[in-house]
Amino acid sequence: MPTIVAAIVVLTALVLLNLLLTFGVIRRLREHSEQLAANAPTRTIPVGATVPEFSATSERGVVVSTATLRGDGALVVFMAPDCAACTEQLPAVRERLATAVGGPAAVLVVFTRLRAATDPNDKSAAELAESLGVAGSAALIVHEPLDGTLQTTFQVAAFPAFYLVDPDGKVAAASNGIADLPVPPQRSLGPVGPIGTVRAADPVAAG
Repeated sequence: MPTIVAAIVVLTALVLLNLLLTFGVIRRLREHSEQLAANAPTRTIPVGATVPEFSATSERGVVVSTATLRGDGALVVFMAPDCAACTEQLPAVRERLATAVGGPAAVLVVFTRLRAATDPNDKSAAELAESLGVAGSAALIVHEPLDGTLQTTFQVAAFPAFYLVDPDGKVAAASNGIADLPVPPQRSLGPVGPIGTVRAADPVAAG
């Protein structure tokens, strides 16, 4: 009997030791994976690259293409209603869109879902547009499936994603945080004259 008890004790100790070693290995693997993910470069269209040619249709039936982004430049926003990070940035994105919509640059908002909707009458994208303040605005809104045309064009790897396109059709800035994008300077109409007219702004020397 004492021999059996001793064997059980030894076996129990070995099992516990094996569990501890297994948990230790799992934790190290997890830490290693997180470190690799943190150090891995984000795959997206690089700053300075020309936006590849594309064509899409907005929810109002307007054809959107690379030419749409040229001229006065553009702000391009990728959002998903089932994206937690998108929800966290919603107030900041709404504020930025409120400033951009109606300005000289085009505003293109692309909605998609990270997971298929279970409700055939899903209206989460429309609700997100309302929350962002772009529903019924001058913003160009495009709905597409995951890995759709625009996501492929801009090489979107994570949501949300934000891009500034310059008047030449090149990416001026790209980030997964709206606060990281520089704010384009607003055009000034110049000081108001003595009789209430607006005087033309003084020319700015090319730097």
